[in-house]
Amino acid sequence: MTPVTEVSEVVARKLAKRFSPAHQVLDGVDLTAPAGSLTVVLGKSGAGKSTLVRCLTGVYRPEAGTVEYRLGRSSANLTSADPRTVAWLRAHHISSFDEVMVTAPRIPAAVAAARSARRDRAAAVGMFARFGVDDLATVPIGRLRPADRLTVSLMAALTADRPFVVLDEPARFVDPEVLAAWLRRLADRGVAVVVTATPDSVLASTATVVGELSNGRIQWHTR
Repeated sequence: MTPVTEVSEVVARKLAKRFSPAHQVLDGVDLTAPAGSLTVVLGKSGAGKSTLVRCLTGVYRPEAGTVEYRLGRSSANLTSADPRTVAWLRAHHISSFDEVMVTAPRIPAAVAAARSARRDRAAAVGMFARFGVDDLATVPIGRLRPADRLTVSLMAALTADRPFVVLDEPARFVDPEVLAAWLRRLADRGVAVVVTATPDSVLASTATVVGELSNGRIQWHTR
C-alpha cells in the first residue's frame, strides 16, 4: 500500500434516522473520526449499528444531521450530495462492505475483490491469505454461499487503498484478533477507520476511541 499523506476526517453531526414514527433508530448521533484513528462503535443487536454505517457511507440519507468527509483542502457533505457524487466517493475514497458485491458469477473471488478494491490480484490474494480465507480466493464468486460472498466483500474493503474505512461488524466474518491488528495498522498509516461491533468485541481493546450506541445515541470513551 502507498502511505496516506493527505489529512482526512469524517464528521457526523446530529444524525437522526427513523423507519416509522415509533421507530427512531438514530437520535442526534455525533461522530468524529480523524486520520490515524480507529473508532469502534459498540452496540447490541438492533441498536442501530448498521443504520449508522449506512448513513456514514451514503446508503441511507438521514432525516436530520450531516455527514462530511474532509480530505486535504476538499470536503463533501454526503447528506446533501447527489447520487453520482455519493457513488464516486464510495468508489474512490470510502472503503466499506455494506452488501454482497455484484459481479460476473464465473470470476474467481480474489479477482472480484481486486477489481472492487481497484488493486492488483496479488494484493487481494495476500489479504485472503492474511485472514486465513485463501481457500475462497480461486472459487468462482457465483458458487459461494452468501456468507462467503460477504467475506469476499470484506476482503475487497480491506484490500482497497482509501483514506476512509467504514465497516459494519466485520468481526462476524474473520478472526477478530487478526482483524484488530490489521485495522490498527491501517489507522497507524493515517487512515480514518470506523467499525461497529458487539459489546464484547476484542476490537475495542485496540481502538483510539470507543462509543456505545444505545437508544439512538452514542456515549464516547477515549482510551
